[in-house]
Amino acid sequence: MNMVSMANQAASSSSSSFSNSCTYDVFLSFRGEDTRHNFTDHLYSALVQKGINTFIDDKLKRGGEISASLLKAIEKSRISIIVFSSKYAASKWCLDELDKILECKKLRQQKVWPIFYKVEPSDVRHQRGSFGEALGKHECKFKNNIHKVHRWRKALSEAANLSGWTFSDGHESQFIRKIVEDVSAEVSYHAYLDVGAHPVGIESYVGEIDKILEVGEKSIRMVGIWGTGGIGKTTIAKAVYNSIAHKFGGSCFLANVRENSMPHGGLVQLQETLLIDILRVKKLKLTNVDKGVDMIKKMLSNKKVLLILDDVNQLEQLHSLARGSDWFGSGSRIIITTRDKHLLTAHEVYFIYKVKELDYHEALELFSWNAFKRNVPPSDYVKVARRAVHYVQGLPLALTVLGSHLCGRSIDQWQASLNSYMRVPNKEIQEILKISFDALEDPVKEIFLHIACFFKGKYVDYVTQMLECCDLNPMIGIELLVEKALITTDGCRVLMHDLLEEMGKEIVRQESPNNPGKRSRLWFHEDIYHVLTENTGTDTIKGIMIKVPESYNQICLNAKSFSKMKSLNLFVNYDAHFSGNIDYLSNELRWLDWPGCSLQSLPSNFHPKKLAVLNMPQSCITRLPDGFKNLPKLTSVDFEGCKFLEKIPDFTGVTNLENLNLDYCTSLVEVHPSVGFLDKLVVLSLRGCSNLMKFPTQISLKSLEVMELGNCFRLENFPVIVEKMESLRYMNLQGTAIKELHSSIGYLIGLEELYLSNCEDLTTLPCSIYELQDLKVLDLHCCKSLREIPELPPKIRWLVASDCESLERFSKLSKIFKHKEESRGIYWMNLSNCYRLRSNLGYGVAKIENVFLNQASSDHDSAFDVVLPGYEVPKWFPYRKCELLIEAPRYRCGICEFSFEIPATVQLESIRLAFCAVFKVVQNSSGWHFGATISISDVCLERDYKFFSCSRKTASAHVWLKYIPLRTWKKSQIFETQPRFHPHRCRVRFYFESGARPVFLKSSSVDLLLVCDQDDLNYGTAVNHQQEELLSESLKPLNPQKRNLQQRASVLMKIDDANIKHHQEQPLNLSLEPTNPRKRKHNEERRHHRKQRDVEEQPSTSTSPMI
Repeated sequence: MNMVSMANQAASSSSSSFSNSCTYDVFLSFRGEDTRHNFTDHLYSALVQKGINTFIDDKLKRGGEISASLLKAIEKSRISIIVFSSKYAASKWCLDELDKILECKKLRQQKVWPIFYKVEPSDVRHQRGSFGEALGKHECKFKNNIHKVHRWRKALSEAANLSGWTFSDGHESQFIRKIVEDVSAEVSYHAYLDVGAHPVGIESYVGEIDKILEVGEKSIRMVGIWGTGGIGKTTIAKAVYNSIAHKFGGSCFLANVRENSMPHGGLVQLQETLLIDILRVKKLKLTNVDKGVDMIKKMLSNKKVLLILDDVNQLEQLHSLARGSDWFGSGSRIIITTRDKHLLTAHEVYFIYKVKELDYHEALELFSWNAFKRNVPPSDYVKVARRAVHYVQGLPLALTVLGSHLCGRSIDQWQASLNSYMRVPNKEIQEILKISFDALEDPVKEIFLHIACFFKGKYVDYVTQMLECCDLNPMIGIELLVEKALITTDGCRVLMHDLLEEMGKEIVRQESPNNPGKRSRLWFHEDIYHVLTENTGTDTIKGIMIKVPESYNQICLNAKSFSKMKSLNLFVNYDAHFSGNIDYLSNELRWLDWPGCSLQSLPSNFHPKKLAVLNMPQSCITRLPDGFKNLPKLTSVDFEGCKFLEKIPDFTGVTNLENLNLDYCTSLVEVHPSVGFLDKLVVLSLRGCSNLMKFPTQISLKSLEVMELGNCFRLENFPVIVEKMESLRYMNLQGTAIKELHSSIGYLIGLEELYLSNCEDLTTLPCSIYELQDLKVLDLHCCKSLREIPELPPKIRWLVASDCESLERFSKLSKIFKHKEESRGIYWMNLSNCYRLRSNLGYGVAKIENVFLNQASSDHDSAFDVVLPGYEVPKWFPYRKCELLIEAPRYRCGICEFSFEIPATVQLESIRLAFCAVFKVVQNSSGWHFGATISISDVCLERDYKFFSCSRKTASAHVWLKYIPLRTWKKSQIFETQPRFHPHRCRVRFYFESGARPVFLKSSSVDLLLVCDQDDLNYGTAVNHQQEELLSESLKPLNPQKRNLQQRASVLMKIDDANIKHHQEQPLNLSLEPTNPRKRKHNEERRHHRKQRDVEEQPSTSTSPMI
């Protein structure tokens, strides 16, 4: 057998496991000497004549192992009938059969029915008479295996207690007829449902649903199987039925409830079928639904049943067939398959299984079985088979239909058929999918068609806004479509199966198969081209959304292109290029999205009072029509990059405008004063309007959250704030020509971020800036005329005033460092190249350093950085060094760094690092940056990176102070989700880097702080004495070549030409100083001895002096 055949056989065998797992309906166990040629022979003939597949040992092939074959036949039978006759127990073969049969009864829930043919059941039960004699002989014969005889006795007793038939005298033919009728009823009742020849993937589905059902539990449980049409809900339900029906006292699979309940009296007939199947009666007549409800409740309330209601689509069906759990007995399971999730929710079905599509490999296998009658495609059909699977994705119905349709056809025929399906979907598949659509209300149908034609894959918020503009209710409509499995959402986007998308588009095509101008929606670029160029549009068209292939020709518009589209609501152009002019646009437009529009103006008769969104970025528009004075529903306007737009009209009547984007309208000179009083405006953005000179002199924008005026180079005046604006969070005025901010800026009480960088004419900030109590970010970089910074509000976290060359005063600078309960204090402050400020800081620097020390020595959770003009490392750093600056002329674009490790045995939450370095950057260098990284077990948890350009005029020295509480990284979520970080190794790295010119380090120090009582503080270093020795020994150099040069005392950064040239990482070794004098003296002596030993071990070559 070749490999393909073996694979096909294995797959076929696997797929049949949930169809009919039994080979025989009945297995006959009998003593041949007693009944082979009379009773058993007659019974066998009657069963076979009735169509019941019966095993009798006469069918065994010659040479077969009779015992093994019999055992296998028993396992593969649904019912075992044991014919007890006078000599039955004399045969050890019969007794072994009996033992195996009872084993299958226990393990496989096999039905076992005894026939007592001319023997008394009590004789079998108690092994009297011939049965007693036979067992006595067996005991003598099997003295060495007496437990086997005991097992036979137990089996005889157990079998005799089962319900069966007894025949002592009379008409055997009538007796046999009764047995056959009962067997036939049982076989028919437990007939296996067809799940197809190749139910690929069914095992995983059944396994997952079994876990939900928990059949062994005594509670009554309703379970829903939910999914779109053609996903395989019915097939899965059948497979579940086949696998568990035998575990219930009664079972019923009601197929096609939706369809069968539609005719008059349909629900009554379903009730009758339910009761007949479960109660196993031949006939039952109900007069109405109410009678059926009462009968179901009475007859089944004490019976453990399995009921499957397939394809339910109305709540009335559930109320008539399975209204509540109290209708059924303990341990019952009711399974409902449906396309409508809301139906299950309304019926209080709490266990819902959503059927997912087949994955690619399962889809290809199912398709191959139907197309090629094998589980993989032939090698020459692989490419086209993959194309077909990609087209239908993982929908089992579509895979089966398409595979069967293409079976036996040539590759060319396959290609032609698939090309055809891309234009007109397969009708059989579409009809199945369309059932769910037909059940929708008209407004929800509109939403579905909009999504299918326009919005598949779009963001939910975008789709919601679009649909609301069209007077639809997306909140309810989208939820209904999700519940009916017609769409899905991933939390961000609206998703839809490709075949459902094609179904929706086909519904629209069928509105007018030959004339696209008479369809409600247009999305295919060729149809749109035809309608616009040939003027074939009609008032049927509601929406146009165009996306063309690359290098597509321009669409030449004419004056009448849109003239007949009186009902046009949506026009969205993604990338088509239009030319020409038009004299009409529908006043019914709700959404106009036309980037790159070549029109210089919109039609003068365009008064779209229902317009909600107007997006025309990068357009040639020079002006807007006067009709814009009264657009009460307009919420968003986007004219970004409209280089010819000169003026914004009166927006007094645009009362609901929320977003106004005029970025990079480089010809725009004036913004109408009405814009300053739009109460609903949330975002106002005019970034890069380089000619803007006139801005509203007063503003009162209660809802405004973002104001963007960056790089409006000619804007000199900032407006007066008329009243408090609580909503504004972000304001960017960088690069403007503003000379001062009005004191009314204090009304911006909600402002959190203020950007004023490169405002070179700004001379001062108003004292009212202190009123901005929520201000966290203030950027004053390169405000070259700024002389003074007033007292800042207490929540400032990020302050940049670098390159403020005229800055002389900074009121209460140290105050912003103080940590308060309601504020986390400063995170980053940069005063680099403020060389005039340095001489005036005076005692302020000491106060800053003192605050730094206090916070570094206290229980402070927030990291922070400070860069100040200065030359000295603070005196409280214990390992300060002050040497001459050393220039490294060959240092180009490399990283000057040092790092160290904290061992796993040290508690990170107890460690805080304080770092200080004095550095100087040469004139005219392109820029520099510095920072720190924290890595644990080689995974970088935090990277702090800061970049600055350098002043052309100055090259002053600066002090960098950095504080890092490692507890903030210890609290990182990564520790909760990645157990491999325990035990961890923590590496800390500090670095400098220059873009082109050298960075000079004057001196540096690193201080390791541990949380402890204040009595242990010494020079800003809190010490845990128990960990002192451990840290001192563990912080090794990271460069293996430097290990023999390690010193036990604190080693500072060393810079020399050789190290910089090779970009070698420098060693940094830390030790902790105890505050106890006796211990400190002991440590000093110990370090002295170690130092002497290290010097003796060092090579004789000279080294550069340490900084």
